[in-house]
Amino acid sequence: MSEDRGYKRRLPAGMFDAGFASLATFAAGLVAVNQLGDTDRGVYAVYFTAFLLGTVLPRNLIFTPAEVRAVAFPVEARLKLLPWSLTLGTGPAVLGASSVLIAAAVTAPYATSEILIPLAVTSALATVLSPLQDHVRKMLHMATMSWQATAVSIAQFVSVTMAIGAMLALDTNRAWIPFGALAIANAVSLTFSWIVVRLSGSLAPPQRLHFWELASKGKWLIVQASGSAIAGFTVAVIISWLAGPDALGFAESARVVAQPILVLAAGLTAVLAPRSMRAGMDGDERTARRTSRIYLWIVGLAGVGYMAIAGWDWFLNPMSHIVPSAYSVSGLVALTVAANIVIAAVFLQINELLGAHKERALARISWSVAPVLLLGGLTAGVTGAFARPLGMLGQAATRYAVQEHELRSVYRPEPWTAHEVESRGTSAGFDGE
Repeated sequence: MSEDRGYKRRLPAGMFDAGFASLATFAAGLVAVNQLGDTDRGVYAVYFTAFLLGTVLPRNLIFTPAEVRAVAFPVEARLKLLPWSLTLGTGPAVLGASSVLIAAAVTAPYATSEILIPLAVTSALATVLSPLQDHVRKMLHMATMSWQATAVSIAQFVSVTMAIGAMLALDTNRAWIPFGALAIANAVSLTFSWIVVRLSGSLAPPQRLHFWELASKGKWLIVQASGSAIAGFTVAVIISWLAGPDALGFAESARVVAQPILVLAAGLTAVLAPRSMRAGMDGDERTARRTSRIYLWIVGLAGVGYMAIAGWDWFLNPMSHIVPSAYSVSGLVALTVAANIVIAAVFLQINELLGAHKERALARISWSVAPVLLLGGLTAGVTGAFARPLGMLGQAATRYAVQEHELRSVYRPEPWTAHEVESRGTSAGFDGE
């Protein structure tokens, strides 16, 4: 099955994959928002943003450039890059885990060692393992092995539920459970994914990758991703200072409830990203727009439907019983869902720009819109828990508009000089390799 003809058939696999992967994170987050007190829930929220910040380094320095490079290879050869990409990405993953030290320093004034130590240890482990497992699953999708990627996510979900059940049965300190269960699940599913890849017979002979070759692309992706990650972490800290950790805890509960929108978007993107990258690489506006329309319609309709069901506390909303703390502030979930719909809209744009080798433009855009998120956080003294989704909504809407403008230069460029044509052709093929 060719990649172009088969992508629609693999969309369900992408959604199942993202769904089970998110269910694993959701189950861990559910323990945090339901088993921890209001203040401790706010501490967990800071550590969660530190966890996201820590994954920026390996994901963007090594893994995303390797995934973009894989698009230039025939489908059957893409997994041959995996042994080298995993090897090169492990060191940055360990280094990225140092982000938890920042979370520990920020929360130390109002958190006890009983919660700080477990969260620091387990979130560090999860920060190392999570990007490795995510990368293997993305590479499986790129090799049109989407159902195998789904099997990896199922293994992750089963592992996290078993770990949570065992820890609860043993009456473990609740602070060890959220990230601890997630780390265990990532370790198990990473091992399982490697077995799946080895059994596929796609690794021999491996395609060698070079650190500096990937890092030359990845350094701009780090700048791009760190803009949002640093702003997100800073906003969490600002809210905890201006409105108190309780307000941040309510916003974290709302984030957990609103997560299905981003889950759906991640599932669709897992399958559609190679197609969007290739469209950006080739300057193929027609394919890019057609792919984007499919994506935006599905995300938009699903988002509106989910908001109608889960946006408010009413008798047909099951989430109000599963995560009651999310509805302590009326309208908070609805606004967070709306923010996630707009956030999801930028995903395929990013992949198109990556395919077109617009890493510097993405870095510039990310930092230029980050202040919008910070402005939202600074309203926390008045808006309380609403400060986070307000900032996220404003940032995502601004980013969508700016990226749409940038894509015009990809699909409707000014006439190129002979040198620019030669340069674009070389970069699209990654220096002819």
